[in-house]
Amino acid sequence: MIEIRPATDADRPQILARIAEVFGPEAVARAERLWDWQWQQDPRLPTPGYRGIVAAWRDQVIGTLTTIPAGLYIAGEPVGAQWCVDCLVHPGLVRLALEDQKRQGRGAGPDLSKGIGAALLDHPAAGPIQLVKHISGSGMKLLERTAFESIAHTGSLHRRVSLKHTLGRALGRPMGRLIGAVADIALPWIPRPDPSVQVLSGPFDRRFDALWDRVKRLYSAIPLRDAATLNWRYRAHPDGGYTTVTLGSDRGLRGYCVVLDYDRGDRRWGKIVDLIVEPGDREGMRALLTGALRLMRHRRVERAETFACGAEVGSALAALGFVPRLPKSGRPQPLMVRWLPEAARDIYVTQGDGDGG
Repeated sequence: MIEIRPATDADRPQILARIAEVFGPEAVARAERLWDWQWQQDPRLPTPGYRGIVAAWRDQVIGTLTTIPAGLYIAGEPVGAQWCVDCLVHPGLVRLALEDQKRQGRGAGPDLSKGIGAALLDHPAAGPIQLVKHISGSGMKLLERTAFESIAHTGSLHRRVSLKHTLGRALGRPMGRLIGAVADIALPWIPRPDPSVQVLSGPFDRRFDALWDRVKRLYSAIPLRDAATLNWRYRAHPDGGYTTVTLGSDRGLRGYCVVLDYDRGDRRWGKIVDLIVEPGDREGMRALLTGALRLMRHRRVERAETFACGAEVGSALAALGFVPRLPKSGRPQPLMVRWLPEAARDIYVTQGDGDGG
């Protein structure tokens, strides 16, 4: 009989085996590299250990759903919520398990009428509030079958940042840098940086706790961003590569933006991973985004992407040349939610929330 149950650390070998079989060696190598950081060090975990749901058959894991604590605050108060990521169903094992279950009779086992992926999402331990983003085409169909709803004004955006690295590959770095500096003038404009925007040289400190205490009451819903969480998320990350720019004011920290730049093959990419200012502070948001783009251009990033949430952020990014980034299917990939209270529909999340960035 197929069993749908909460996962434990004892399932780790089989979960990693299924990731390798379905997604390949690169995906399983990343999962192994991040495992202890994700499941032992995350300050949002009530207790250390893997969180997720598995479908099991004859002592074999045949499907998995990872659930990451969101640390969600609604109207300034913490609530239970999970990011649902990496839903995986092993085709061969599932086929064998379903054939076996059919032989046992219709009444045996859990309700699988909407598929094993839906059964994983429907397990009580995957709730009580579910959040999903960066969704594949097949994943979107699953979410639609299980009554997830999209949040307006959300989705991935991108823009070209610099041609220096591109031209450097073709012409050599010195000539590419020289000609690229001229070619970059033709790209969407990046305003001059605000002198109050500075690169953070040390850990996230008490200023970030003070900012969090302010903003958590100003946003209708927002995931946890105190100093401990930020230090774990961006400074302790095994892959590194994150840079934070801050915007100061007379009354302390006004906001910050986290940037990731990295090489993949012979290309140089960038992401705006996190961005926090008080709601309505459009000047502060623009200053931080400008600082982030200037930093990425200096580092010869070819293209930057981010996840926008809310009309205000989308408008600021569009003014800086960002346009929607659609997958091959051509369908938008908005933030999808289930069981999120109506009062929290103006939720604010960024690229770095969940497993993004």
